[in-house]
Amino acid sequence: MNRIEELIALQDEHGYLRDEDLRALAARTHAPLYELEGLRSFYPHFRSEPPARLEVRACRDLACHLRDGGAALRDLEARCEGRPDAHFEAVSCLGRCDSAPACAINDVPLGADEAAACLDDPQRALPPSPSARGRRFELDPHASADDHYALARAWLSAAMDPSRATALCERLEQSGLRGMGGAGFPTGRKWKLVAAEAATPRTVICNADESEPGTFKDRVLLAEAPHLVVEGMLLAALAIGSHAGWVYIRHEYGPEQRILQAEIERARALGILGDDVLGSGFAFDLRIFVSPGGYVLGEETALLEALEGRRGEPRNKPPYPGVVGLYGKPTLINNVETFAQVPRALHTGRVATKLFAVSGDVVEPGVVEAPLGTTVSQLIDRCGGLRDRRALAAFLPGGASTGFLGPEHADLPLDWDSLKQAGSALGSAAVLVVAEGADLLDVALNLTAFFRNESCGKCVPCRVGTEKAVEILSARDPVGLAQLAGLHEAMEATSICGLGQAALIPVTSLLRRIDAETGGRTP
Repeated sequence: MNRIEELIALQDEHGYLRDEDLRALAARTHAPLYELEGLRSFYPHFRSEPPARLEVRACRDLACHLRDGGAALRDLEARCEGRPDAHFEAVSCLGRCDSAPACAINDVPLGADEAAACLDDPQRALPPSPSARGRRFELDPHASADDHYALARAWLSAAMDPSRATALCERLEQSGLRGMGGAGFPTGRKWKLVAAEAATPRTVICNADESEPGTFKDRVLLAEAPHLVVEGMLLAALAIGSHAGWVYIRHEYGPEQRILQAEIERARALGILGDDVLGSGFAFDLRIFVSPGGYVLGEETALLEALEGRRGEPRNKPPYPGVVGLYGKPTLINNVETFAQVPRALHTGRVATKLFAVSGDVVEPGVVEAPLGTTVSQLIDRCGGLRDRRALAAFLPGGASTGFLGPEHADLPLDWDSLKQAGSALGSAAVLVVAEGADLLDVALNLTAFFRNESCGKCVPCRVGTEKAVEILSARDPVGLAQLAGLHEAMEATSICGLGQAALIPVTSLLRRIDAETGGRTP
């Protein structure tokens, strides 16, 4: 275990990280005490004081905010006030935007009404953790559970033949599969680049740390089709010659973590993972690393820092992880959906469907599987339409790091090229819908506050720029609002990682829309 895993184990044992535990760990591992204290203070999941019997958390971010999350926050906070057994905290996105306003008690995910009921009756048992529901996704090429890992079995039969590994990457590239986490880089090409590196060992990492408002499709995949993720990672290992893999998952995804762990153990029992996979002589195994918190950990180099036991602060790039990654060795990092898409892409030679996480002002938020090129109008229809039959005001097509589009783009195909031409991006395919009647400056403020709250603080442009943007949006001063475009340009050019580079993209796109609608007057 690295230092972070040691600290997680200590907190699990005692409920918090005691000073004496840090001193004992420092003495046992010869780690400087100040470094351990630095980890305890950096990661939001770590506690330095004993927790209350009921640790109550409620999401403050946009998907929940649009669905009366503010009222839920105030109600739960009032219910906790004066109670020594309960501690309330407003937190960043819990990754459960489909059940907004999202809450948790003692890390058990709950809706706001369920959380309130548990606080009214402390003896009431908390709902059980969900189990895998087994939804049949179209992207799953397997007809039944008996067929799971059939693609991996077929490619494994010649795994030691270097030409077969090259063929695997080339077929994946020909399928058109691109990274589904945001950047959209061609997956087969990425795998070939890592496979071409001479250094070993190489590592495969699944980034399951989706923490941005509106993003939750990877959580649903882990809960309902974990076998596809495991199979995709094994195929990646065959392609790049890796013998070890990690799934880096956010700590708020406890139920999904347990489902995935059960699938990993099932795969080991089937001989799919282990020292001699299906008797082929090829070794590959998976471990789960639980993030101690923080949106910035979704950035791949910050994730690597955490895996190596340090504070999750982004590295300067280049070099990129494919060249210098985990412990300085070539590392392949893809997100959950990318790996889950691999079996179908190899089987059919194409990518047929995409997962969209739809939240905000729709009747039934959720994950929709649809062909690339589906429009936001079609997604809204599949989610029961807009709430209260209001008209569409704006939408984010690819998560909180992409630009807002308006109702005139409601029938635009949701794909990489069309959205880029429209001035936005497909990103993580988190479609966050805002209906007419919403205060767009309030929407902008909520998103900017998220990035301000989640900045790791390593670089000045992001740390200071996001704080300044929150001040300007809070004041609603026309002079200040006019300065946000320039502030965005400065942050985009000088921030170390994507958080600071993209933090003001949604805000500046909304301001352009407000200017067009009001003639430049502050609403």
